This record gives sequence, C-alpha cells and structure tokens, in this order.
Amino acid sequence: MTDDTPWLSREQLRAWMGFVAVMELLPAALDHQLQRDADLTMFDYMVIAMLSETELHTLRMSVLASATNASLPRLSHVVSRLEKRGLVARCPSTEDRRATDVRLTDAGFDHIVAAAPGHVRTARRLVIDALSDEQVAELDGISRVLLSRVDPEGRFAAVANIPDDEPTVCEARLTGTADDAFPDVVDGVTYRPATREDLPLLRRASLDAMNWSAERFTDADLDRPEFAHYFVAFDPDRTTDEPDRSADDPTDRRPADLGVVASDPDGPLGVAWAVHLPASDPGYGFVAEDVPELTLAVDARARGRGVGSALLARLVAAGRSAGWPGISLSVEDGNTGARILYERVGFRTVGRNGDSDTLQLLY
Repeated sequence: MTDDTPWLSREQLRAWMGFVAVMELLPAALDHQLQRDADLTMFDYMVIAMLSETELHTLRMSVLASATNASLPRLSHVVSRLEKRGLVARCPSTEDRRATDVRLTDAGFDHIVAAAPGHVRTARRLVIDALSDEQVAELDGISRVLLSRVDPEGRFAAVANIPDDEPTVCEARLTGTADDAFPDVVDGVTYRPATREDLPLLRRASLDAMNWSAERFTDADLDRPEFAHYFVAFDPDRTTDEPDRSADDPTDRRPADLGVVASDPDGPLGVAWAVHLPASDPGYGFVAEDVPELTLAVDARARGRGVGSALLARLVAAGRSAGWPGISLSVEDGNTGARILYERVGFRTVGRNGDSDTLQLLY
C-alpha cells in the first residue's frame, strides 16, 4: 500500500504553521481592542462597516449575511443585540415585504467613526507597520490568491478588492473628504471613456455578463433584439439639441450614453457602460427613458484586482456629472457578489422581472 499523501516540505510546514498561528492570534487581538475601546466584537464592527459602506447605510439581511460570511441565524442574533443598543434598525424591505432590511442609525455611524481610528491603529501596529511596502504588496497578492480558493463565489470580492483610488470606510469616507476625482492609471490599469469604436468589446462583454454563472449563451444569441440593444444602441455622441438626428424617431430626446474601459498592455480588462433605451424597447432592468441601464463585465485575468469596483465608481461619478437622475440594472437571483457590489454604492431594489431584481441608484 502506497502513501500518496502530499506531505509538506520543511519550508512549507514552517510557512503553514506560522500562518495558522497568525490566524489564531490576530483575530483575538483585534477583537480584544475593539471590545475594550468600543464595546464591539470584530464581527460587530464588520456588520456596521458593511452598512456604513453603502450609500443609504442599508442592506438586505441576506446580502449582509453573505458580505460578512455569516449564517442568517448568527447575523440575526448580532443585529438584535446591536438594535437594542440603537446602532442599527431592522425593518421590512420596502421593495420586497418578504425580506428584511438592516439600516445603520445615526448613532451607529457615529459609533464606527469613533471606533475606526483605534481599530486602524491596532491593524497598523500588528500587521501593516511590521511590513515593508514591498511586503504589504506581497501580502495583498497572497491574500487575493487565497481568497480565490476559500471564496470561489466571490462573496467577499466587493469587500476585499478595493481599488487604490476608491473612497471607502477609511479616512476619506468617514471625514467626508472623498470626491469623484479618479486617476487615469492605477496599478498598471488604464481607464478611459468608451467610444463607438468599442462596440465589439461591448458585444463580448455582454456575453460575459450574461454567462456570469455558466456558459448559457453563445455569441449567436447576442443578435437577438433583447440582447443586442445593450451594445448596438450605445451612443456616447448622442446630442439632445438635434431633434432631426434620428429619421426613425425625430422625437428621441435621450441623453448621451457613457462607458468606461479598463485595459493594460495586454488588452482590455473590463468595461462598464450605461445605455438609454426607449420605452418601446426596454431592457431587463428598464426604469425610465432618462435612466440608463448598466452593464459591467471584467475579464477573468483581472478578477480579484478591484477593476470591477473601479469601473463602477468611475461610471457612477460620470453619470452624476452628466446630470443623470440615476442608473438602473438587472441582477439575476444567485448573483450575490454582483448584488453586494451594487448595493454597496447605493443601488436599491425597485422591481422584479422574471428571476431578476431591478436595482436603481438615485443621485
């Protein structure tokens, strides 16, 4: 009988045992500081932090459970405890009466603003300041690789993959100093506006977005009208001061569309765009003609690098600058990673279309 166990080498065992020791001791140290200084457990802090990261400080209970890697019973127990302290409030969802929303109260936001500095100082003392800048970058890369193994569904993707330029629950968000200024290049990734020349890219990205869970559609399916209009109708050069620009519909007064492309020297990494569709040809997430519908797709080689969050942040900022009333989109049941990403920036469920929720961000 042969032993085919892939035993660890001496070097691998030393690395593994050191990592096990860190996993055992670090959470306890973080927990101790938060309980001592803020009367919060680390899990309490994560729940409040996730709520504070959304535009409306509100998340559906099931989404919050996924974002914090908690079972619904465990989360319900913690939320009840925080609710008794006046830090959160629980209420039926206004979009789906079967669901429950959790909202961070003003007292809860004030509490995390007060707790964050001590937590950050502890994280610095125990981890960040103990490493060189090069080691921090290595830790980031190692963490992303391990997350792809232990979190293959990407439930923590919207939490862990924060681009360098995105305002978060760090100083900019808590002090109100965040703005919508974004650099063109971040970590070797270049971001630029999408143009009509990008229609082939938008076509491929539409297929990627449609096949988020499995290879359910082929390129030929994209020629179906209900799918084709998402990229064929994209027009960033559309102007509302030319009423005769459309022979088919001279009354078409839809604003110009907007999109953002991410790329590196090897080619496109992802794209996010929003297209204004007419009421006569609505998309799956249609709300109104003046509310464009969003599509976002990231290439497999860019996942885990924060590219999706960066694309979304730039498009949301561009829409705000363009004076749009909001942006809508459609999220299929089961696509929890996408729902967390969108709800984190303020999208809320406003309707239902088949097996998908229609979400809208209001400016």
